[in-house]
Amino acid sequence: MNKLFSSLLLLSISFSISKAQPFVESFSGIPGIGRSAVAFADFDNDLDLDLVTIGMDINAEAFGKIYLNDAGIFVAIESGISGLYNSALALADFDLDGYMDIVMTGQDLNGSATRLYRNSGSGTFELIDAGFYNAGADGDLAWGDYNNDGYPDLVISGGWNTKLYHNNGDGTFAETEHGLTIMNSPALNWGDCDNDGDLDLLMVGDAGSVAEAFVYLNNQGNFTRLEVPVEGAVGGSARWGDFDNDGKLDILITGKDASLVPVSYVYQNNGANSFRFADAGLIGTALGPSDWIDYDNDGDLDIMLSGQNAGCGNASTRLYANNGVGGFDEYPAGLSFAERSSSAWGDFDNDGDYDLLLTGLAGSPVTKLYINELISGTYHQNTVPDVPAGLSTYVSGDYAVVSWSRADDQQSPQMAVSYNVMAGSQTGGIDLVSPQSDILTGKRFTASTGNAGNNDFMIFRSLDPGDYFLRVQSVDQAFTGSGFSEEVSFTVLNTGTQKIDAENVKAFFTGNLLFISGIETAKAEISVSSVSGSLLYNGIINDNHFSLPVSNYPAGVYLINILESGKMHRLKAVK
Repeated sequence: MNKLFSSLLLLSISFSISKAQPFVESFSGIPGIGRSAVAFADFDNDLDLDLVTIGMDINAEAFGKIYLNDAGIFVAIESGISGLYNSALALADFDLDGYMDIVMTGQDLNGSATRLYRNSGSGTFELIDAGFYNAGADGDLAWGDYNNDGYPDLVISGGWNTKLYHNNGDGTFAETEHGLTIMNSPALNWGDCDNDGDLDLLMVGDAGSVAEAFVYLNNQGNFTRLEVPVEGAVGGSARWGDFDNDGKLDILITGKDASLVPVSYVYQNNGANSFRFADAGLIGTALGPSDWIDYDNDGDLDIMLSGQNAGCGNASTRLYANNGVGGFDEYPAGLSFAERSSSAWGDFDNDGDYDLLLTGLAGSPVTKLYINELISGTYHQNTVPDVPAGLSTYVSGDYAVVSWSRADDQQSPQMAVSYNVMAGSQTGGIDLVSPQSDILTGKRFTASTGNAGNNDFMIFRSLDPGDYFLRVQSVDQAFTGSGFSEEVSFTVLNTGTQKIDAENVKAFFTGNLLFISGIETAKAEISVSSVSGSLLYNGIINDNHFSLPVSNYPAGVYLINILESGKMHRLKAVK
């Protein structure tokens, strides 16, 4: 009987462990907020994740706080920021000083506001008068270096307007012409969906027909709307993420459809600028966030949805595990419901898995901090990916490309690994590209993919003459960074050649031919190179149209330089 009792006891314990709550709520002392925006980031560069929270508190007043992480305990500080509700925020090192800065938009009792806060590095933030558009309630904004000059630029949308601001590199911004649609209640996300080395833009929201989605392809800073059969939504979120680990960014969209019914869509990137609907089996969700996150450390992206569901008064927070065969299975995570909600994922306790902060309305404003306990069960601590190797450089005038060999990782497939670049005008510098990582350890300051995305190269444009130094790290699907590679360098010379925008000159692949058209002079020199700098063709043409057989060129990105009458056109084409 004793042996039988012991066996039953062990079986019961084993069953209890397997069914134990994977996410354990931890008392944080952070006040409840709704209509909110939150984010983890290492604001003081001490190798643990701090927290920014903005929203509406229990007294219906605007709330905003920075919490520094002290050995896993969040301590509120007098940071100098003030809060907004019905809000959005975005983080970037916009001035390339190595510290994470904050931009937010929303409203308070005084009306609409968009505020840029520069991180002083001492736990305080300075309000910068950047002249940004006040998007108002339920606007959105996103940082992205759309013109490849190393400085994060900013797009703001909402209140039936969209503004794109070029970062001048001196602490100021200039509004630019962009051709992007105006929107109300938008969701924005930058990502290189065609893997050509520059950032494309996903815009979802109300552009006049309530629920729409737009993909804008970026070609050297010029945006063209891609005609794709992607259903839109309003009052939700839009996220790029590579859920099938093929190196191409897929789409996750949530919100309300044209009938104001909550929906959740996943679209798979086919390549060749096309997407197809993936029947992911997700519950429709609106008025809250959606997140791609590898919560179980198995090397593929899972999905979290939080917000309002169909039916009066229905709301939930749900976690879906990526089953590895193109679909998702709901995982019983035991997370609280919330609407008008926001979320942040980050390994704040540095134990190798990603924890969750959830804020929103659950009758009254709530803030929930969940510790991920999965690695104590059947899952394992994530390992650090390998350091990239084989760095090489290519320079042409004020244009440069740096490429590297893809790195391996024990959990994430090689094509799913992203890359993160640091570059500067002196050895170890970051005054050209900030990595948003600790340069000694590779520890990431944010839970996000690398700044080069899934590409094994990075393009630089409009470089001043001088020497440049660069290193790169790998970032796996759990957003863990490797150490940085050995340093490489390149030099940009003052060639005296005038660079002009290639408005009329076009280059594109059709079948096994590369076509170039729009050349103005009767004689021009044309060269074609791979992104790694290998020269594939160089010759003189005597016509304003040109075709080159390319049956032996593999699929990828190609760089085309055209020199005519002392003017240089620099083009890029994807085969």
